[in-house]
Amino acid sequence: MLAMGRISVNSGGAGVFLRRVGLAIAALVGISCGDLTGPVSPSTPVNVTATLVSPTSARIDWAPSPQSDGVISYNVFRNGTKVGETEATTFTDTGLLQQTTYSYTVSANCTSGVLSEQSGETAAATVLTVDVTPPRVTAVVPLNGATNVALVASAVVTFSEPMDMATLTPATFNIRITSTGQIIPGTVVYTAATRTAEYKPTASLPNATNLTVTVTAGAKDVSGNALSPVFTSTFTTRDEVGPSIASTTPANGATGVPTNTPITVTFSEPVDPLTITATSFTLRVTSTGVAVPGTVSYNTTTRVATFTPGSPLAQNTGYTATVLGTVRDLAGNQMGANFSFAFSTGDNIPPTILSTVPADLATGVPTSVVVSATFSEPMDPNTINGTTFTLRVFGSSTPIAGTVAYNSATNTATFTPASPLAGSTTYTAIVTTGAKDVAGNALAANRSWTFITADATPPTVITVSPPNLATAIPVNTTVSVTFSEAMDPATINVTTVTLRNTLTGATVSGTVTYNAVTFVATFTPAAPLAYATNYTVTVTTGAKDAGGNALATSFVSGFTTAIAPDVTAPTILSAVPASGATNVATTTTVTVNFSEGMDVTTINATNIQLKATISGAVVAVTVVYNAGTNSAVLTPTTPLASGTNYTLTVTTAVRDVAGNALASQFTSNFTTLADTTSPTVTATSPAANATNVSAGTTVTVTFSENMDATSITTTTFNLRTTIGGVLVTGTVAYNATTRVATFTPSAPLAAATNYTVTVTTGAKDVAGNGLTGNFTFSFTTAP
Repeated sequence: MLAMGRISVNSGGAGVFLRRVGLAIAALVGISCGDLTGPVSPSTPVNVTATLVSPTSARIDWAPSPQSDGVISYNVFRNGTKVGETEATTFTDTGLLQQTTYSYTVSANCTSGVLSEQSGETAAATVLTVDVTPPRVTAVVPLNGATNVALVASAVVTFSEPMDMATLTPATFNIRITSTGQIIPGTVVYTAATRTAEYKPTASLPNATNLTVTVTAGAKDVSGNALSPVFTSTFTTRDEVGPSIASTTPANGATGVPTNTPITVTFSEPVDPLTITATSFTLRVTSTGVAVPGTVSYNTTTRVATFTPGSPLAQNTGYTATVLGTVRDLAGNQMGANFSFAFSTGDNIPPTILSTVPADLATGVPTSVVVSATFSEPMDPNTINGTTFTLRVFGSSTPIAGTVAYNSATNTATFTPASPLAGSTTYTAIVTTGAKDVAGNALAANRSWTFITADATPPTVITVSPPNLATAIPVNTTVSVTFSEAMDPATINVTTVTLRNTLTGATVSGTVTYNAVTFVATFTPAAPLAYATNYTVTVTTGAKDAGGNALATSFVSGFTTAIAPDVTAPTILSAVPASGATNVATTTTVTVNFSEGMDVTTINATNIQLKATISGAVVAVTVVYNAGTNSAVLTPTTPLASGTNYTLTVTTAVRDVAGNALASQFTSNFTTLADTTSPTVTATSPAANATNVSAGTTVTVTFSENMDATSITTTTFNLRTTIGGVLVTGTVAYNATTRVATFTPSAPLAAATNYTVTVTTGAKDVAGNGLTGNFTFSFTTAP
């Protein structure tokens, strides 16, 4: 082995050279690091590599120095600057910057303090850190929340770092309609120098619309980092476009429109209500241009303008609605061109049934009736059939067999039963909503009506006047027959109801009438019948009821007219009391005996009167006629006056049963028995000698007979104090009905006083008879 002494080199390049030489010699002779005592360095580490273990750290690995004896550690250098020291052959460097190139070298440290040279820079020991910071949007135009943005605007965003242009597409960067999310078509242009991307719409932005600018995580930087957070920003375009009409009701070209349909237009945006008027929104008849009167309204919420006609539109008529281009939106933009749309109405009014045969609730309907319904308008004949027009017995679900026909000239449907209907039966006819007019409008509801058929039983004559075999019938009589039911008036005539002379068979001419309410047929002869003649009344089987039923057999009845009329005036055979009679009782009745039977209606208190002869006062009487004795009896309602002459008068107004009047007025008179009996007082109030009589009492006396009221006065009927004879003032009244005279004091009587009542002989009855003596009685008032 080559022995070497210590070599010293002061400094400078010679020292470096000697260091290298020493190292070479040490390597050559196998000198270890620990054997070096001079400036000779250990050998340099080899096979240095650098590997990224994270975006901000790298692991450096190397092989030990070939001459490693005495090497105690290694120094790691990053881009020439020591960043660490380790005894191992690996080192992790942290805190690296992103997107930066780092070169690593390693040197060895010996125990002697000598350092080896640094390893050379190699590609294996070099790393480039990656970018892991997500990009973000740092600015946007238009600004977030901007308004009144032009419709030709684009959206520009500025990124925080360079972006991968390939990731900026309309899928990752776009403008959307905020309310719907619909993407506005456009293209993306990226400028790397300014890190800006511009979204250029292919057409103008929507008018007055809120839009959202969106950049999604699909946008990445050049290192592939996705945008975070996702970016959104909104702005609103200004209103630069006039309103348009989005829809109409009815639609343009619509047909069969109901006549009560409101006409509406829906605008694309809110419009100025002041521009929606009856001038700017009109409706006219297309063929004539005549304006339709109506009102116009606008709903700001729905943006709908409505034209409401003043009355329903005409059917089957074309109309044109027009909205003038002067209508403005809220920004003042006019619509521009006029907008018009046309439509035509149809027939949408349901038909109705105007009348029916029979009428609803009709009775006595012939069993051969054809049921019909007349409609308000032409009907579709195909809908008038045995399904839509039926007849049933009331309460039954089984239809009556029959045929249905429709007359388009009269708008009438008829149902003809296959056989006559049952008599005295209730039927229901029904026309259903399946019946439609020619426009296809159905009846609004089923229409039904009921009727009752006539009785199928033959009619009969239930009474006849004059009655069969009647006699003494006036020659001016009419002949009437009453049927058992309603008759067909057309069958009641001079052919079916006749009157003949029974003996000769001669027909009596006359007229026949029929009363549908009473079922009575009346034959009125053209001239009076012959006296004392027998006549025959005949009703033939030609007479039929309302159901067409004839009498089963002819009806025959006979009567005889009266003998020739009485033309002799009646006379009065006698009167009781007889004329000139005297001393007749005041309670008498008066009887008038006629020569023949009298017309009782002429026997009354007007035609037969009884009067006081001198005064002419009429006596109230009741008159009763006795046909058996041909007598009229007059009964006075009160007794006659005594000693008075009365005159009985029978006027020429009284007639016999033949109508003959009394030939001349009849009079007779008589005198009643004279009254010579004096009246008496039969009762008093207060009673004679009564005590404790009320001071407010009146005093009454009751007479035995009717008194002359003029004789009952305060002179003939008075009241005095018993002691002193002081006259009490008062008034006197007389009641002729009760025969009571009443004295009423002018003031209450004195208390505890005895009074005397006096009725003098001056008080007289109606015959002039006075009391035989003064009548007196006393009473005492209460204390």
